[in-house]
Amino acid sequence: MWRFLAVLTAFLTFSQALMAQDAPIQALLQTHREIIEDSSRRTIGPAIDALANSDLPAAQTVLEKWQNREMWQRNADGLFFWAEEVDRDTLRIHDFDSGEALGDFPEDDFNQLRPNSGIRGLMAAALVQFQLSDPDPAIRRDALVTIQRSADASHLAPLRASIEDEADPEIRASKEKLERLLTISFGEDEAARLDAINDISGDIALDVRATLNPLVQTRRKVVAGAIPASENVARELQPGSEALPREDAYAMLVEADLAPPRVSRAALL
Repeated sequence: MWRFLAVLTAFLTFSQALMAQDAPIQALLQTHREIIEDSSRRTIGPAIDALANSDLPAAQTVLEKWQNREMWQRNADGLFFWAEEVDRDTLRIHDFDSGEALGDFPEDDFNQLRPNSGIRGLMAAALVQFQLSDPDPAIRRDALVTIQRSADASHLAPLRASIEDEADPEIRASKEKLERLLTISFGEDEAARLDAINDISGDIALDVRATLNPLVQTRRKVVAGAIPASENVARELQPGSEALPREDAYAMLVEADLAPPRVSRAALL
């Protein structure tokens, strides 16, 4: 009887492993298994991006569990699961794709993934696109705060996509304002950026001013050869003019490694 139960348990475990290995999210994780195991801030990006852009229902769960250090890898076959600690020696293992509990297993059979703060930051940024449309208004508000604190170009498209279906008027207004700010900072279309600037030009809030100030600040810069088309040039300065004395012009060349430093008279004697 006990032998029969042992054989049955082994069979079920083997069957679960086969099903997990064929599941879409597990297949994606296995594709990036090496860099996930390496867990380096420098190389982990493609794995996180693949999850965020996969359109798989379990992608959000994987990122959340991984971020919270609740993702484990089975030593025997390298498959990934999320787990609850039943006690100090036992884990309750869950399948990512189905969400089902697969049973309780010795913790020694698994290796816990422990992403550092840098990797968790990348996961937080990737999770924003899911959180912007979360049913919980508090999570949607938190997503907006996350974007405000560390906005980048990747946030613009999911933010725009979330506005139309936003049911909360206050959150929608916040999304629309933040979309304007991100368009100014990261929009690739110049006309759209100008429209966004016009839309919020009368707003004197701190976040708006912080976005607009860099656009109206000027600084002197020297370039070798033709001025790149990407540069936003207010005007060109001629060395020896009142706006750019020769001494200042030469100092700029030295700073840009385009001329050798001047040699003082004392150094020549």
